[in-house]
Amino acid sequence: MEFPTIVYKVPGKHLRPHGTYDYAGVNTQEEFDAKLSEGWFESLPAAIEGKPAKPVEAASEPVLDDNAPPTREELEAKATELGIKFDGRYSDKKIAQMIDEALAK
Repeated sequence: MEFPTIVYKVPGKHLRPHGTYDYAGVNTQEEFDAKLSEGWFESLPAAIEGKPAKPVEAASEPVLDDNAPPTREELEAKATELGIKFDGRYSDKKIAQMIDEALAK
């Protein structure tokens, strides 16, 4: 999310069709989170519907699964490392098979 941004609350003092609303500017993530906890919303449609916004969580490192199958990028890197010739027409399964065969030698 980019700051500064605006948060909204219904009802309020500003006229709109079928009701009123308020808005407030926030300059930091902390101000944004505080306003959300006070009943403000990240958009006017969300405020009208009364659906609270989910707080934005800090970006974190993805959780790696050691048991996950190798990605295409990993397969290509290993095949290149082993000197295996391949191109884009080869399936992941075929490249993995060729790697297994090369490693078995």
